[in-house]
Amino acid sequence: MKRLIFLSTILFLYSCQKQEHKTIILSKASENYIKWIEDENTIILDAYSIRNTDSILALADAIILTGGEDINPLQYNDTVNLLLCGDMNYERDTLERKLFDFAFENKIPLIGVCRGMQMMNVASGGTLYGDIPTQIGTSVIHRNDGEVSHEIVICDTSTLIFPIGVDTIIVNSWHHQGLKIIPNHLRVVARSFDGLPEAIVMDKSVHPFMIGVQFHPERLGNESLIHKTMKISFYNAIRK
Repeated sequence: MKRLIFLSTILFLYSCQKQEHKTIILSKASENYIKWIEDENTIILDAYSIRNTDSILALADAIILTGGEDINPLQYNDTVNLLLCGDMNYERDTLERKLFDFAFENKIPLIGVCRGMQMMNVASGGTLYGDIPTQIGTSVIHRNDGEVSHEIVICDTSTLIFPIGVDTIIVNSWHHQGLKIIPNHLRVVARSFDGLPEAIVMDKSVHPFMIGVQFHPERLGNESLIHKTMKISFYNAIRK
């Protein structure tokens, strides 16, 4: 009887430990994203390297749509932007649509970073500018043979992304496309000084936690307040 009780206790403790672990799926992983979001009780999976997406979605507690190539404009019924796009990746477009739809339908937390924010907008029914310098201008430089930095202004309250009391902040930037038409249930909370959206949140009446940023928090470093704020709010949403 004592042996049976002992084994039951071990199984119970193992079960509790397993429940503490959370699984975060990255649409396409890199070392920077993993270092930013990792936690001792977190399992991180790279959806891009796994053939059977359904098998990992069954484990998902949260999803991050990461940065990368241009989204095919046919995803938002635009043929003009085809001439303005750089590299595109049909496999990734398809995968990230599936990840977004899963997060949306199952109400699990999602962050979109750069391309990921653009996919949030496109998958929600929005559109993109195909090339910022061509269609908006160069009053703000968003990319110049690599990563640059510029100032953004906080235009609406969001403690999920930005620390309290901040009006403007410097962010990194490496993109030539941006949000154009934005669905009503996505709210812009920060813009660059040329008017382009730099951060969005989804209306909580539609989804409990879905946020996107055009910059790269994973490359801002551990001391960045945005880096910390986004990670804390993401984990708070996961553990609810």
